[in-house]
Amino acid sequence: MTTGEELSGEIEMMKESENPMKMTMFRNSVLRVAILAIGATALPALAQEPATPPPQTQAGPERGGPGRGNQVEFLTKKLNLTPDQVTQVKAIDEDSGKQMKALREDTSVAQQDKRAKMMDIRKASQGKIRALLTPDQQTKFDALETEMRGRMRDRGQGGPPPPATPQL
Repeated sequence: MTTGEELSGEIEMMKESENPMKMTMFRNSVLRVAILAIGATALPALAQEPATPPPQTQAGPERGGPGRGNQVEFLTKKLNLTPDQVTQVKAIDEDSGKQMKALREDTSVAQQDKRAKMMDIRKASQGKIRALLTPDQQTKFDALETEMRGRMRDRGQGGPPPPATPQL
């Protein structure tokens, strides 16, 4: 590529020769170089493939929960749910997913109110699940809930402050 001084020198030579044909050819060359430069910078952006969204389940995209995964699978593994319990937990999970989706799509509710209502839906769902469990499973379930709240608190996502412990 030529530098600014070389270009101005070529322009001066063109003016001196006063040959309109050479001047037109020079302009066309400069124009081609400019178009190629613009095209070369824009081409990589156009060549990128669009990001594909993650697959969705019937209850909508999987959100939150333990390990950001499927709550039913997680609870089945951690609590040794029976097949009957799995069926009931799936139904509760799907119902709360539908309620959450409807709430997210409701534009008449303020964002702060949505958050509170989502927390209510979650608490109700967790309460229904807890009611299905045996006493031993309830103890494990409560421990999982406490652990999750601790992780959220550690990440700065709310929850009540930890109890003060006296220093010895």
